[in-house]
Amino acid sequence: MTTVVHPALVRRHARFSQRWFGALLVLPAIVSVLAIILYPLINTFALSFMKYDLFKKSFRFVALDNYAKLFADPLFAKSLTVTVIFGASVLVLSTILGLLFALLLNESFPGRGFWRAILILPWALPWVIIGLLWGWVVDANFGALNGLLYQLGLIEHYVPFLARDGWALFFTILATVWRQASLSGILFLAALQAIPPDQYDAAKVDGADMWNRFRYITLPWLRPTMLIASLINTLYGVMQFDVVFMMTQGGPGDATMLMSILLYRKTFISSDLGAGAAVSVVLALLALGLGLLFVRVLYRPQQAIEQA
Repeated sequence: MTTVVHPALVRRHARFSQRWFGALLVLPAIVSVLAIILYPLINTFALSFMKYDLFKKSFRFVALDNYAKLFADPLFAKSLTVTVIFGASVLVLSTILGLLFALLLNESFPGRGFWRAILILPWALPWVIIGLLWGWVVDANFGALNGLLYQLGLIEHYVPFLARDGWALFFTILATVWRQASLSGILFLAALQAIPPDQYDAAKVDGADMWNRFRYITLPWLRPTMLIASLINTLYGVMQFDVVFMMTQGGPGDATMLMSILLYRKTFISSDLGAGAAVSVVLALLALGLGLLFVRVLYRPQQAIEQA
């Protein structure tokens, strides 16, 4: 006896099988994300409500006590201020310099390939190496910057830049911008080369000058890339640790006391994992808030970009 199966049931079974097959394919990635990202995130959040002594390996629930102590700590207020200044400076300078580098290297001139290769070098270096490199450049005893200024007669003796509040913050920002402007330039350069040339040709025929071509053609096409570059620069600026730790370790005093440095001190110097977790939660919320702000301001659907 032959059983006849309705074609609709066959199609439904096929769709069901394909759906579950696709789910099984992405299951390892989902498990990896849960294990690597979600579990530490939940564990850190839970730890921020604990009093955890790393040496004694003892912990107890203290509710919001870690947050209350953190917000009452003047050092936290200082670190928050420094982090905002540091992050905003890295964001603005890295994005603007990266865009300028990209606009320059997008033009045709002799040796353009060489300078494009040079643009990649800072981004290819690890953060720790950048911190060491810039620490040597501004060193008070044998730094290249002091040597240059002394040879030019601009200073009478070597200046301990990293021992002075304003200069220490300036050079840690400059070291971070040096790398991030490289990455921003690479992103913007790739986006510039994707703009259809016929749009510029049509604009020239219509009599548009250089500024109007940049304003009405280049900027709208760069908006998605600008969103990505802004997010990356903000995250690296707000959550920066390596460069500042290698150059100043938060000093002199607390002039470069970023929240990431405060997190390190709370966790590993004071051995209070609960307080360190509270700092990390606040830092994560700050980065998340800034990221959502940029998405809100800069994000536009592709259709709107093409119509701009």
